[in-house]
Amino acid sequence: MKKTGLYSLVVLAALLLGSCESPIEPDDNPRPTPTDVKERIENATPLLLKASRAEQALAQAGTSFADDLFAEVCKKAKKDENVCLSPLSLEIALGMLANGVETEAQKELLSVIAGEGTGIDDMNAWYHKLRDALETTGNVCLANAMWAQKDYPINPDFIHTNQTYYDAEMGHLDFIRKTKEAKDSICRWADIHTFGCIKELNLPLTSDTRMVLANATWLGALWQEPFEEAMTRKETFTSSGGKKQTISMMGQTKDFAYGETDDYQLLEMPMKYRSFSMLVALPKKGRTADDIVGNIDWELATKSCPVKVSLPKFNFKTTNELKDFLPELGIRKVFVPGALSGINDELIIAFINQDVSVSVYETGTEMAAVTTIGMEKNAGFDPTPKQPVEFNADHAFVFCVRDNACHNTLFIGKVEEIGE
Repeated sequence: MKKTGLYSLVVLAALLLGSCESPIEPDDNPRPTPTDVKERIENATPLLLKASRAEQALAQAGTSFADDLFAEVCKKAKKDENVCLSPLSLEIALGMLANGVETEAQKELLSVIAGEGTGIDDMNAWYHKLRDALETTGNVCLANAMWAQKDYPINPDFIHTNQTYYDAEMGHLDFIRKTKEAKDSICRWADIHTFGCIKELNLPLTSDTRMVLANATWLGALWQEPFEEAMTRKETFTSSGGKKQTISMMGQTKDFAYGETDDYQLLEMPMKYRSFSMLVALPKKGRTADDIVGNIDWELATKSCPVKVSLPKFNFKTTNELKDFLPELGIRKVFVPGALSGINDELIIAFINQDVSVSVYETGTEMAAVTTIGMEKNAGFDPTPKQPVEFNADHAFVFCVRDNACHNTLFIGKVEEIGE
């Protein structure tokens, strides 16, 4: 968005809008109880999402962005460190940001997350349609919010567009004088919209912070073929670096979609109604999770066959500082001073962070992520095996969770250490 001669009127309008907006308070969105969450998961309905060819292309661009970002983050992760991202959460947060970015920076940003030639209106419409479809199932909750410094001028067109397409809540905080209280307020919002999965955020607010954008993405789903708790046993799990630990290993033998390459086995585990799936890429002997990251074909041809599955119960949290990774993927102009002229041309991006919580257990899975963007003032296999295939995830592996309509990547991770 380019600044026009009417900018002074925009600033005045923003000040007037800011004076009548109320803060986002926890009581506005009371946190669901564990019983509410359990009932939500159990009463989920099938995903109904029909995408046009152009929308499929948008989803595919998002998948490519997810794979590239995940590979870059894994490269710089510590040895034997768990990694997990929600590419969808980041894409939505960047989509909100794109509505306040000047023309050339916006074009570059959209080309990376949504594909070359994608316009802002097409991207906004796609995320709006996708959000409605995912949320209607009950398996997914997507929430968006914006907070600005009290009395700080924000372009009202930016606010209006994000409220229209992203249903983003708008609040005002005092980052300058009450920095800790501001962080506490945003963390309470995250706690509520992830149903208690994420209570604390890596949120480096300072007295220079003037605006924060946030997306919260929650997924809760039952397996199509649940594991029996009686089959869970203690086993040894080995990380890429050879570290061993005793974990709870779930087990079952059923027909699953299965494929393999010379480097890894690929298993698809559908969730109830087959709306979503978790795919697990298990390195073959002589390979590690680090070896296969960045080379996994999540669209590898698979065929249904009997599979003897051994999969750990796992539960962990990660925090990811993503700002420095985006230029390596081609997103650069948005970080140049003046790029955020459609929000307020004084602003620059201070941080882009993501906190993730993952839990996989016998009956299903629950995952959550919160992405925050802070801005401050510029200062080859046998397809029909006759015997069950062994799929024993007793060593580090990679997984992704996607919808089965357009294959949007909701979560992607590398499991090196098991927490229960």
